[in-house]
Amino acid sequence: MMNRALAPYTFAFLVVCLPLPAQFGMPVAPDVLLEGSFRTSLKYEVILDRLDKYYDAQVGRKGAIAFPAIAPLVHFDVWHDMWVYFEPQGDKLLVTIRRAADSITGRLGKGWMLEIAGRIEGEMPMAFKELPRLHSAETDLYGSRKDLERALAPLPSMKPIRTWEHSGLIVSGAPMASLVLGSAGLHGIRHLTATAENAAAAKQLVAKVTAALAKPGICAAYAESVEVDDEIRRSAREKADDTGANTARKIYLSYSNPQAIEDGLRTEPETQKRIAAATGYYDIKFRIDKAYTKVNVRWTELTGYSREDGKFQGERPLGQSSVAGPRPVAGGVPLNARTKLEPLKPGAYRIALEGETAGQKTVIDEGDFWFDGKIFEEL
Repeated sequence: MMNRALAPYTFAFLVVCLPLPAQFGMPVAPDVLLEGSFRTSLKYEVILDRLDKYYDAQVGRKGAIAFPAIAPLVHFDVWHDMWVYFEPQGDKLLVTIRRAADSITGRLGKGWMLEIAGRIEGEMPMAFKELPRLHSAETDLYGSRKDLERALAPLPSMKPIRTWEHSGLIVSGAPMASLVLGSAGLHGIRHLTATAENAAAAKQLVAKVTAALAKPGICAAYAESVEVDDEIRRSAREKADDTGANTARKIYLSYSNPQAIEDGLRTEPETQKRIAAATGYYDIKFRIDKAYTKVNVRWTELTGYSREDGKFQGERPLGQSSVAGPRPVAGGVPLNARTKLEPLKPGAYRIALEGETAGQKTVIDEGDFWFDGKIFEEL
C-alpha cells in the first residue's frame, strides 16, 4: 500500500507529468496542420531583407540558410519547420504560413507566425485555421545527405536544404512534404522521417529512398572508440534513471548523478578492455551485389581541405584492410570492415572500396567524408 504521508506528493508528481489539457480535464487536441494567414503592403524583396536581418539576429544564420526558397514565392523556415507562401493580391501580398502542430506546439506555432507577421508589417488580426494533419513514415537506414539527395533527384519539387539542425533535409512546397535525416547513431545508422499530405505519400517517399540506397557501395563510416564512449554514457544515464525510479527519492529528485555512474563504469575491467579494443579502429559499413575473393578498404587523408570550395593540398595514405570472401547478405544488410589507423583528427578523409576476383580488381565505391572528431559526414 502507498504510504499515506507520500500520497499527496505522488499525486502531485503524476499530475505534473500529464499534458496540460489532461490536467484540467480537457481532451487532448489531435495533430493538425496549423495555418496562419495575413496580408502585407511590403514588397517581396523588402520582406526577404527584413527576414534576413531577423534570422541573423535570432539564430545567427542569414535568410538564405534559415529561410531558403524551395519554389517561386515559397520558402521554408528551417528554425521553426514552417512552410511560408507568398501570393500577390493587387498591391499587397497574402502570406500563408503552415506548420504541423498538436495541443502543445499549436500555441507556440501561433506565436512564431505572429512574430514573422510583426517583422513584415502584417495586417492584424491574423486568420488561423486547423487543416487536416500531415502524415509521417519512419525508418532506420545507412545513408548520407548525398544519398538522400540522389534518391529524390527525379522529383523536381523536392529541394535539398543545407541545415545546421539535421544531417539532411529535403522539402517540397506543393505537394507539402519533408524528409529529415537524423544524426548518426551507433555504427553510422541514421533515422529517416518522411512527412507528407497523406500516409501513402509518406510511405512512398521512404520506400523510394530505401530502394535507392540498396546499391553496392560505402553506407557509413564510424570510429569504434566514439561508439564505446556513447554506449557508456547512455548506460550511465539509464542506470541513473533506474536508480531514481526505484526509490522514494524519485518524488524529490528527477535522477541520480549520471556522471558519477559513468566514472564508475569506466573503471570496470570489462569496460577497460572494450575501450582498449576499440582504440584506433575505424569501420565502414558497405554493400556488395556479388561475391568477391576479398574486398579492400583504403583510407587517405585529404590535407589542407577547404569545406568552402572542396579543394585540398594533398593526399596522405593512412592505412588499409581487407575482408576475405565477402558475400551479399539477404535484405541488403550491410557488411562491416575494420581498419587500424592512427588517431584521426577533425578533417577530410577519402575512403575507397575495392573488390578482387580471380586477380582482377574492381572499384566498388569511393567517397570523401568530413570527420568532426565524432561523426563522419559525406562531403
